[in-house]
Amino acid sequence: MVSVIESLVIVIGGLALFMYSITILRETLGKLSGARVARILEKVSNDPIRGMGAGAGATLMTQSSSITVLTLIGFVNAGMMSFRQSVNVMLGAEIGTTITAQMVSFDIGFIFWPLLAIGFFGMMFAPRDSWKNIFRIIFALGLIFISMEFMKDGAKAILNDPENTFFVDAINAYSAFPIAGILIGTVIAGTTQSSSATTGLVIALGGAGLIGLPMGIALIMGANIGTCFLELFAGIGATTPAKRTAVAQTIINIVGVAIFYPFIGPFADMVSLTAADLPRQIANAHTIFNVLVSLMFIPLVGLLVKFCERLIPDKEGEIIGRHFFDDQMLNMPQAALLEAENEMHRIAETTIEMLSLGATALLDKNLDDARKIMNLEKDVDERCRATEVFIDKIREEELNEKDIIWRMKLLAMLTDIERVGDLCENIGEFALDRMKNGIAFSDQGTRDLREMFKLVSETYECSIQALKTRNKVVAKDAEQLEEEVDELERELRTAHDKRVIEGVCRPEADSVFVETLRNLERVSDHADNIALDIIMDT
Repeated sequence: MVSVIESLVIVIGGLALFMYSITILRETLGKLSGARVARILEKVSNDPIRGMGAGAGATLMTQSSSITVLTLIGFVNAGMMSFRQSVNVMLGAEIGTTITAQMVSFDIGFIFWPLLAIGFFGMMFAPRDSWKNIFRIIFALGLIFISMEFMKDGAKAILNDPENTFFVDAINAYSAFPIAGILIGTVIAGTTQSSSATTGLVIALGGAGLIGLPMGIALIMGANIGTCFLELFAGIGATTPAKRTAVAQTIINIVGVAIFYPFIGPFADMVSLTAADLPRQIANAHTIFNVLVSLMFIPLVGLLVKFCERLIPDKEGEIIGRHFFDDQMLNMPQAALLEAENEMHRIAETTIEMLSLGATALLDKNLDDARKIMNLEKDVDERCRATEVFIDKIREEELNEKDIIWRMKLLAMLTDIERVGDLCENIGEFALDRMKNGIAFSDQGTRDLREMFKLVSETYECSIQALKTRNKVVAKDAEQLEEEVDELERELRTAHDKRVIEGVCRPEADSVFVETLRNLERVSDHADNIALDIIMDT
């Protein structure tokens, strides 16, 4: 019994090492191409084939269909993707998750040792971060293959122990009942929250001869169902469309298993013709099963969408897409960073509108515009706080060096945008004060302020355009305009002082006029800060 326990510990330890290796691989692939994957998901269309391609690619990069689906829930929850689009991507994720199984089913012999050595020493001596990430991938692959060897060695020890046949007899007994394998696979995947880890374990057990192909197929079918638990849990507090996304994945996997279950025997016979060794057969079964289920659901997407909409009806008054981000996106840090940036773009557009309203409220005495500024400022403050909290949650360790710097810059630029909103609120208050107390500007003073508003608006809009496009040339244009604002502010202040002395401008207008100039100049300063962050971006 002691030897069996030791063998089980080796198998479990190998599984833990496998999961750790997959984590390293996922994080490193994310650093290299995560931003590209995030943009593909963000722009996915209603076309099912393109959606499936995006899902397969995303899952290949994340090495986890669960992470892909959780990110989809985040996109749907934030209103960035429709429920129907998420289903198309989800079908592709089911295909993408089979790549890992295909990879680990190969017997590469002792080559995992050179992979480990090359990867480790490469990480130590690589001159650039990009090279370090490539060697980290090689190192992770070495760990994946050596963990498979550990699991196979532990399973072989159990199989070959003549004194302890309990486990072998139990497995042989359960092999006659595929439903037992499905339930066991569901429990393992539900516990590990990784279908890749479960499939890797099944392939290792098959390679050791501890299980046969029918049992292996039943286990990987159960693994597909087990990975749904986390997504269902994530959908509990989500919006209605996001709940439907979580439920749709569960329906796809359960229906797929239910259709294949009566034909496990014939399916195993067919798969046995695809390869000579059992690990390759199990990997092929996993791929064929997932591909066929996904293809089967392509013409049924509309029906699935309608069923989920009936199952989970719309909630009256539910707000969807309050922000361009959702905490589920944190499972893919690059997607989280991208959507936080998109939310900043929206907030910046609001502050541009506030600046325009400030001109009409103050110079044209528009009471409605002044009140609108006050309401928008509260909205800007709330959205800035929410965005800052969200960016703080993004895990730096899963970002590459460039993205880490960009994350810090986003926080700094978010502060600048929020300050612009505060300055526009000040101008709105000046407008209310002017209307309340009947403060009059001279004709020349009104023309001067209108000119200042125009130049400051141009400067700030230019800096925001530089932020959206990350264009350094546009950012330098904003810096040049900021210098013009500084010069104009000095000229207008001098001219105003002269008019006050000459009695052209009334003394009660002095404070509002001068403070408006000061606040507008500070808006241009924040525009300059944003432009400088873009120019200094590596």
